[in-house]
Amino acid sequence: MINSGADTTAMRQIRSEVRVHNLTPTYTKRATPQGMTTALEPVRRSQSFAGLSPRILYDVVVDFESYPTFFKEIQSAKVVSRQEGVVRADFKVPLMLPVRYVLDLLCNPENLTVKWTFVEGDIVTDNQGAWAFTAEGTGTRVDYEVSLSVKAPVPGFVLRKITDTLVSASLPGMFRALEAEARKRKV
Repeated sequence: MINSGADTTAMRQIRSEVRVHNLTPTYTKRATPQGMTTALEPVRRSQSFAGLSPRILYDVVVDFESYPTFFKEIQSAKVVSRQEGVVRADFKVPLMLPVRYVLDLLCNPENLTVKWTFVEGDIVTDNQGAWAFTAEGTGTRVDYEVSLSVKAPVPGFVLRKITDTLVSASLPGMFRALEAEARKRKV
């Protein structure tokens, strides 16, 4: 039970780190006084795409400002800056209310990977993940992972269920959109 100001300050600074495989190094969970924050375990998905090269799929993924044209979940995406392989982008997603978050995306065109970390946001309090594109036969295997934390004035178990559902439900459509856009650009 926390009842002193010093204990509350200490609680705000608690971070538990979970190691995951080499696509993304660390995920954090933060407690905040304004509402519950929940961190998901990373969601990982792999999908194979026949007849598409790793390069074309990578090129679609790093075209951040075009996301609203093929990822229906993204209302807007704006590149704020580009420095030494890191792209800072501001995304808006219309969920039950508009959600805005900014990510730093480390794009590695030699290894065909994209790793991102959270910079700022309103309801989203953390967002980390990665894309990796690997040649597989005559196609490509795409590995994707994401960990998302959101803040809302609801119990943690409810918030985890909502967040897990949002992330898991959007992945099949995201992969379909990625494939469709890559096939359009291939022509």
